[in-house]
Amino acid sequence: MAIKIRIAKSAKELNDVYRLRHSVYQADGSFQNTAHDYIIDLYDSVPNCINIIAYSEETAVGTMRVTVENEIGTAADESFDFTPYKNKIRQQALDENTTPPVFASSGMLAIAEEWRNRRDVFRALLRMAVDVGHSLNVSHIIATVNAKTIGIYKRLGWEILSDEIWIEEIGSHIIAVATPLVNMYNWAFNMLAEQKTLLDHFSGCFRWYLLDGATTIFEQDSYGDKAYLITKGGVDIACRYKENAELLSLAKLGPGDMFGELSLIDEAPRSASATTIGNTELLVIDRETFWQKIQENTTYLRDLMEILSKRLRSADERALLYAHATLEERMVYFIKNLRQNAVIDPKNPNQRIAKVSTTDFASMALATPEEAETHLAKLEAQNLIKRSKHAITFIEKD
Repeated sequence: MAIKIRIAKSAKELNDVYRLRHSVYQADGSFQNTAHDYIIDLYDSVPNCINIIAYSEETAVGTMRVTVENEIGTAADESFDFTPYKNKIRQQALDENTTPPVFASSGMLAIAEEWRNRRDVFRALLRMAVDVGHSLNVSHIIATVNAKTIGIYKRLGWEILSDEIWIEEIGSHIIAVATPLVNMYNWAFNMLAEQKTLLDHFSGCFRWYLLDGATTIFEQDSYGDKAYLITKGGVDIACRYKENAELLSLAKLGPGDMFGELSLIDEAPRSASATTIGNTELLVIDRETFWQKIQENTTYLRDLMEILSKRLRSADERALLYAHATLEERMVYFIKNLRQNAVIDPKNPNQRIAKVSTTDFASMALATPEEAETHLAKLEAQNLIKRSKHAITFIEKD
């Protein structure tokens, strides 16, 4: 199964956004007195209002909205007075002689009931909202969120600005929250630190794909127009050297890796197949969008060439590694690679975090889960790393 998330631009996509809001909020007991089977308000018509929509096949399953502050404020200002918070941030910018802040609100979150247990849908909507904010030079996000969901925002480090506030119109309590966008951007994209240039150049242009394990992304000899960045999970790149030959695995890619990028440059058929390893999340950019951005700024093409050059060198290294290295050598190589690409822990500068699970590491190194577990446990016993379910933390020695 695939869930594809993008900015709603067409009339059909926007219609799906407004109708999904209605179906979700009506089922929740909110906005029961609407005269139509859709929900739309003033802020959907203002400049720099971006609606994001998630589809499972052709069915809309989730949506979220970002509105940048303008002369009438933001949608969040309708239910809470954020003026003291905004003034505080503006004064800080003046005191520090930095760029004036740009505020935006996130809201109108609606996820179809049967998809609410899929946390990855909410995370992907939020990550895409963060990317949209980044593309619009937003510095701070404000929001009024359902009090029942406040735990999520606390875990993400948002500042709580109010007690619970009863809103009669929606029949529930809300809480006002805020955060610097940079904090959310680090959360959303820390696994792609190596691709910062690409992320900056094409911010606001990506789509998100959430794919189940063993899903074929594309097949060898097919024609494509998209490149992919892995944010979670893994991808097996494999090919056949002749017709009817056995499929040979060329590389196991993990978070932070890019693939399919040559399709942005030419229209030749794919030289290999790509299949997910376990549940996988991808950041996707298509050829048309890529070239539109290149025409706006030709330096983007030079930067992409540098990225491609690094990728080709990395691919050569991995090909040799998979063909000739021992299991131990492969695991040592990928631990070194993960350490180099890990992000500094904001709470402890002597630690670096790689958002990679033991299963992800095993896939990269062509190891069994048991072999990967043994290797990582040995490093942990030496106090070189710490592990959680979804991350490896590297401990820097003085």
